[in-house]
Amino acid sequence: MRDALGYYAILDVDSSTDINIIKTNYRDLAKYWHPDSNKNPDAMEHFQKLSVAYDVIKNEDSRLEYDLLSEIYDTADFPDMKNLSILKDKNNNENPLVRVINMHKVVGRFIKYADSDDKIVCSYDQAKNLVLSGSLANWFLGWWHPKAFVLNLKAIIGNYTSIGHNTRDNLILLVHNALAYHQEDKDRQAMISALQALKYADAYQQELINRFIKRLNVARPSKVPEWRYTTLRVLQLIVPFLILLCASYPFIQRYNLSRYAKKENTITYFQKVNLNNGKEIVDDVVVSKIFSVPVDLNDKSKLYHFAGDANIMYGPAAKFDVMASGKTGQTVRVTGFTPDKTWYRVMIDNGEMGFVPAKTLQPGIGTEPPYGSKIVP
Repeated sequence: MRDALGYYAILDVDSSTDINIIKTNYRDLAKYWHPDSNKNPDAMEHFQKLSVAYDVIKNEDSRLEYDLLSEIYDTADFPDMKNLSILKDKNNNENPLVRVINMHKVVGRFIKYADSDDKIVCSYDQAKNLVLSGSLANWFLGWWHPKAFVLNLKAIIGNYTSIGHNTRDNLILLVHNALAYHQEDKDRQAMISALQALKYADAYQQELINRFIKRLNVARPSKVPEWRYTTLRVLQLIVPFLILLCASYPFIQRYNLSRYAKKENTITYFQKVNLNNGKEIVDDVVVSKIFSVPVDLNDKSKLYHFAGDANIMYGPAAKFDVMASGKTGQTVRVTGFTPDKTWYRVMIDNGEMGFVPAKTLQPGIGTEPPYGSKIVP
């Protein structure tokens, strides 16, 4: 409960004192300090202060206005109560939805730097532009001076943390505008400003603001538009996000190419079972990944032969059905392998492909492939 101009103090009461007690105190003090009866050289000045204070406090409306202004202003910056000016947005327009944005901007210029720290009254759309432009200036221009570097770091952190948390500045703005709008008979705007001020006020200030709201000659709106402070914070992080994205692009590109190459060179192998009636079925369970080897019929390095008789399976495991029988010395072409290289996929002379254990194969040509073999030119 503040008394910015000392009106309650000079009347020897406080802001909770009943009006009847205030009237009694005023009569007694006025009688005592009246210059006709009090020869003290300060009597006239004291008597005049009593009269000014009483003129404000005796009226419920002006007393409430004084109490509200005392909550947001000190003695030095206390405004003329009867001539409050509406605090307008950045473009000099009246807007009951304005807020105060703290914008600390540092611009380095090698041999010198510019440092500005402003409190700007603005609309939400104006705030988005201010936050984005300020962020661009700090992130791109704020580092080019030794002293500016540290100041800029503090500015970036301060601008981010102050969004939505500059309670005192917004309380002053909204309470002032609520009273100023009311003085100009713009009670709808006064109502909107007062309702928003409640969010920045403590319990006693909320009590005063609610009393003010009840005196307005307009209905209380069901909803007042909110500022989306999360959006404003995100706007401050766009530049570092883009910097991080650009810096990580080579790694992302390399990772994606690696995944693409791996995907292109592997197939998903499903278990295939041949039935006695000649039909086949494919299990829906993925059994293995097979690394494919490009088939180049002129590449003799991929020609292997069986070290002994071996079964050629439909899949890379002994549990699969036998596709064909491999004979000792039979030459085949390797077309793929499992990741652990324990099973090779091979092509036989008729062009079919199956799987054999890696240990059954030896590199190089064994028996010469027959005429018309699919594994050689």
